[in-house]
Amino acid sequence: MEKLNLIFGGFSSKGAKSENQDAFAAFLPKDHNLDSKGGVATIADGVSVCTKAREASNTCATTFIENYLQTPETWTVTRSVSQILLGLNRWCHGQHDYEHGGHSQMITTFTGMVFKSASGFIVHVGDTRIGRVQNNQYELLTTDHVSRQGGKDVLSRAVGIDAKLEVDFVTVDLQQHDIYVLTSDGVHTFLNTKAMMKIIANTELSLEQRATEIVEAAIRAGSDDNLTCLLVEVASLPDANLDEHTRQLNRLAMPPALDVGMKLEGYRVIETVFNGTRSSLYKVLNEQDGKVYGLKIPSQHFADDPVYLSGFLREEWVGQHIKHPNVMAIYKRPDDAKFMYHVCEYIEGKTLRQWMIDNPKPSIEQVRSIITSLVSALRVLQRKDMVHRDVKPENVMLTKHNEVKLIDFGTVLVNALAETNSLPAEQVAVGSVHYIAPEYLLTQHSDHKSDLFSVAVVVYEMLAGDLPFKPFAYKDYIPSNYDEWQYQSIRNHRKDLPLWLDLTLEKALNPSPKHRHDAFSELIMDLSKPNQTMIVNQGKQPLIKRNPLALYKGLCVLQLVIIVILVSMV
Repeated sequence: MEKLNLIFGGFSSKGAKSENQDAFAAFLPKDHNLDSKGGVATIADGVSVCTKAREASNTCATTFIENYLQTPETWTVTRSVSQILLGLNRWCHGQHDYEHGGHSQMITTFTGMVFKSASGFIVHVGDTRIGRVQNNQYELLTTDHVSRQGGKDVLSRAVGIDAKLEVDFVTVDLQQHDIYVLTSDGVHTFLNTKAMMKIIANTELSLEQRATEIVEAAIRAGSDDNLTCLLVEVASLPDANLDEHTRQLNRLAMPPALDVGMKLEGYRVIETVFNGTRSSLYKVLNEQDGKVYGLKIPSQHFADDPVYLSGFLREEWVGQHIKHPNVMAIYKRPDDAKFMYHVCEYIEGKTLRQWMIDNPKPSIEQVRSIITSLVSALRVLQRKDMVHRDVKPENVMLTKHNEVKLIDFGTVLVNALAETNSLPAEQVAVGSVHYIAPEYLLTQHSDHKSDLFSVAVVVYEMLAGDLPFKPFAYKDYIPSNYDEWQYQSIRNHRKDLPLWLDLTLEKALNPSPKHRHDAFSELIMDLSKPNQTMIVNQGKQPLIKRNPLALYKGLCVLQLVIIVILVSMV
């Protein structure tokens, strides 16, 4: 079974200068981080007019790799590297020296590449470069951030040069035997592509020897700067589509339906909680530790459905990466397990759906208490770069102690897995039709605002006992635009609810995500007290928008008066 393997070879020289202010670094993990994080290569070129140029380049080149490997596995590469570079930029930009004009003395270019699965992620700022040699052809993959001033190139972007940092991101597909060429301007300004390619093509030399030859050739060509070259060869790639989930799909057998008293790999069934069309849940006793758990197994109906099975396994992965009192815990399956199932926290309680049946007209305070806990769980997913995508009353449990637990992670979007195409393609939107955010149906895009929309549907339904939008013409109908969602005032159902609450839900349920609350915290705030800005803006709207029904009634009365007057004149 093939895994990602990279070969590195680099060389750096101070050249004609007294000090080498270039830096490069590379690392390929040998543990589980190889799958979750991948390999990394970096190059940086400190700006020589700064007193701490060497420190800037070395800090960025090495610290970037160290920090990247410590970011959560659930984060995308883009999110991880963005956070790291913003932090490095803040640090470098803050290194002022008032004896040298008061400007930052730690400014450097930075170019890095993350090799994850079969994808490459390039992050770049400055005039260091990354090029790719593929099928004996060289292609430059970055753009120099320079401007021509006084007959010479001057950096327009670099780490530490400004409080704000604008970074280029490029994603490429990796192919076996690709060679990625990272160079500082002391190399590529003086050595042409033809000369460099001739050296790279000499496979009798190791990558380190070839990098050394490239630097020395640039020196002979007249380079008067520091010089650095780092070569990275993609020696092998993971087997196609053979990520961890797929390997488990190939290895684990579908378990049979279970009855009370039966055992599955050390778990004895105490009670059948439910047998559904998509899965079954059992209350089980672990005979090894004597504790009670929930045991969830997939349905035999989906034994040949890779999207469903991948979602089932992803649910376990998500549950193990989130530890929060409002999120159902999922525990690690035994390493020697032969069947597909997951072991989860057993929750004594009832679904939010049952709670709604038992409490048909709850107070705002009751609803807010439950929703605040639900939002707390969803914010954890957001911080982990995940989207639940199936928030509905059936997926929220209330324990016998009135604790809220978010359950069912089979539809969770894990961006860190999606970015490397590690998940089977979804042909249709996942989730429940009445709770799915419009943008997901229309564009297949979803983020935390999509979950926010679903939460608002749940709030509306808890208070009103109905859904906020008129049902579509027929089942499985997909609207063509946002205008097809028409919000119905919650006060049509409950006159006792205040206007400010109606305005809050109308905003949270706006079909277009750009018009919703930006954050969960804003929604909770507006559910807690009147948003005066929204109330004032509502008062400024024309009557046709504020109360179209009142306007219609008024026009009808006016029309009747006119008719009466005209009749009396005849």
